Amino acid sequence: MSDPSLFDAVREEIAYAYENTVFFRKHMEDNGLRPQDIRTAEDFRRIPPTSKGHYRRGFPAAVLAKGYTLTSPNVMRFQSSGTSGERLNSAIMSYDLARRQATGFGVHRGFDGLWQPGSRPRLCRFAPPNCSDVECATGFSTMEDRILPDGTLVLTVAHDLLATPEWQIVKALDEIEDYRPDLLVVDPTHFAFLTRWARRLGRKISSPRKLHLVSGYTLFTRVARRQIEEFMGPELPIGDMIGMSELGYLGFECHRRRRHVNTKDFYLEFVRDGRPVEPGERGELFVTTIDDALIPRIRYATGDWFTPLGEPCPCGSELPVVRIEGRGTHMVRLPDGRTVTPGAVDALVGDAPWLDLYKLEQDRSGDCAFRYVPGDTARPQDAAALEARLMEALAPARVRLEAVTYISCERSGKFQPCVSHLSAEGAR
Repeated sequence: MSDPSLFDAVREEIAYAYENTVFFRKHMEDNGLRPQDIRTAEDFRRIPPTSKGHYRRGFPAAVLAKGYTLTSPNVMRFQSSGTSGERLNSAIMSYDLARRQATGFGVHRGFDGLWQPGSRPRLCRFAPPNCSDVECATGFSTMEDRILPDGTLVLTVAHDLLATPEWQIVKALDEIEDYRPDLLVVDPTHFAFLTRWARRLGRKISSPRKLHLVSGYTLFTRVARRQIEEFMGPELPIGDMIGMSELGYLGFECHRRRRHVNTKDFYLEFVRDGRPVEPGERGELFVTTIDDALIPRIRYATGDWFTPLGEPCPCGSELPVVRIEGRGTHMVRLPDGRTVTPGAVDALVGDAPWLDLYKLEQDRSGDCAFRYVPGDTARPQDAAALEARLMEALAPARVRLEAVTYISCERSGKFQPCVSHLSAEGAR
């Protein structure tokens, strides 16, 4: 997937991590490997993948490179939301984060004017509370208490999204108006929820500055996109971020609405059953950092699955195009051995103008429940047509549709549109 010319930089990263981090030296030695053994891409695949568990257990002493501490200049600390289990503490250099972000934004022409010389964009974040670095779930903190050192305003939201009280929603809308942001960084399901409330209250979400929107944290469903675009209008540049708190921007959506992965700042592999996949075949993303002096990662298994498309994009970017499939632990596992990804489920649902929100949940028996919050225009035939599509795609698993007024979030505070207790248990 990545440019073969990057492999020299990969070998340098391996040597650096081996010499400077306790964890990776042990990881190599436990597998009978030394940096000089890695000469080719085939040799590289002899290194067993590393995982969040390694970095969770080793943080900070075993994974920070020699000469660095968490208080070193330009070090930014992060904590993940805990989507895949326990929350992960990590750190990143501010300039590495900025470089990776710039590469991502570079594929979308709508973001060209966001950063101007001598200016800093004003950011508002509306995302699950576990994705924030301040207390924002209760709603009782002040706006000043929720402004991060980089100037980002973190808006309040309840830990359980649909349980957010009206006064807290009004507070978020008021704060966007008062803060006058250039950029909204949002969880798409959360922001679609906010647009539904704003419409109900007769409010707008706007700024005297040119607004941009970055989506992240969870799958950007077609249902959420449809609601956001209808409410915000066609002039709003929207970019869906492929990213992780510990790594920053791994990719971004271009102005042609295709997702590109960042093979400039990372060496990326898409792997299935221990081998690299072919274009059109889905695989798990493995990430190797390039020139990361703080926490170098080698063959870092993300748990996120993609299908590399192997085709050029009309936007003009040379960064590879992928289709997002979703987390491996969220894939629906069928009795015949097939798996259906969250991305495939979302394609089956489509933009569905008749519903506001959905969640497909597979229980431990293999049966699936599709719960949805119907919109004002819902008709019985809409649900019947969707049920037929889901039953055909998920057979021989049983599927049950249910219209509801409430669907809970995950323990992490995220709202996942597709979850599987079978896949999650199998990953433990």
